Amino acid sequence: MPKKDYYKILGIDKNASKDEIKGGFRKMARKYHPDVNPDEAKSGEAFKKINDAYQVLSDDKKKEMYDKFGVIDGEMPSYDQVGGQGGRQKVYRGPNGSTVYYSTSGMPGEGFDVGDIFGSNSGGMGGFDFFSDLNDVFDVFGKNKGSTSGYKTRANMNYPKEGEDLKYEMTIEFLDAFYGGNKRIQYDDPITGKRNSLNVKIPKGIKKGQKLRLKGKGMPGSNGGNFGDLYININIKDHPEYERLGDDIRINFEIPFTSAVLGGKIKVGGIDRRLNVSIPPGTKDSTILRVKNQGFYKINSEERGNLMIKIKIQIPNKIDENQKELLEKLKISGL
Repeated sequence: MPKKDYYKILGIDKNASKDEIKGGFRKMARKYHPDVNPDEAKSGEAFKKINDAYQVLSDDKKKEMYDKFGVIDGEMPSYDQVGGQGGRQKVYRGPNGSTVYYSTSGMPGEGFDVGDIFGSNSGGMGGFDFFSDLNDVFDVFGKNKGSTSGYKTRANMNYPKEGEDLKYEMTIEFLDAFYGGNKRIQYDDPITGKRNSLNVKIPKGIKKGQKLRLKGKGMPGSNGGNFGDLYININIKDHPEYERLGDDIRINFEIPFTSAVLGGKIKVGGIDRRLNVSIPPGTKDSTILRVKNQGFYKINSEERGNLMIKIKIQIPNKIDENQKELLEKLKISGL
């Protein structure tokens, strides 16, 4: 009888297929993952055994030797046996409280060689990729989109690798884009599934499609690598009155035909103040009047674009007898 029943550890039958082995690994890893268990020491030990079992059963040669003799190359070393320091397994959490590092001593990156787990004389890893299959654990939670698969050399595995970036869509009000300010977003942690909240500073003048970068708020790195970043793609709601054209703002404004002919003054509601605007005599329909420095802020600047006023000339639907008489006189005069 083997010293450890790896099939029992993964909760599978001895005739299990590769897919069933992987499914058992995912199921048990989800059950005992330290991020979802309050007793970190107990769950960490169980998680280690699950990984030991999967290292063997996912590799055809090691599985064959285990099935025949119950040992692998004189018994597979556990995490507590590697590193030459006799240290016990420790669990460390990353900056966002979700990343778990397994090591024999010290913090991540201190005296920890992932290649030693598989034995330096094993002649390769037999297709097993620790970090790839650990990503499979994260896939159990339905969050990780950056898992990789396939063969990796031990040298590549030992290089720190930055975590993948995350993307988030944020829709803000038109006036929030103009004034800027702080907004709170909520998103699910890609590993634990926990709901996180972050305050995001919106710079005034931000445009639709621009992205905000929150450094270190993405996926955890491997081999002690840095966290990836969180990129927030900005969408802006339309305004019922104002239309944004780059850094300019355009509005439609109706005037009576007499003002168009004679000219005059109008009061226009700008985005942040009321403005007195002159109408030149003889103004035609769809004429654009420009008011400088009354548009959108240019991003991270006090400089502004222009307010573009598109004139619409009103034609009255009904007129009284006096107005009709006056218009008839104007008509006779050739106006």
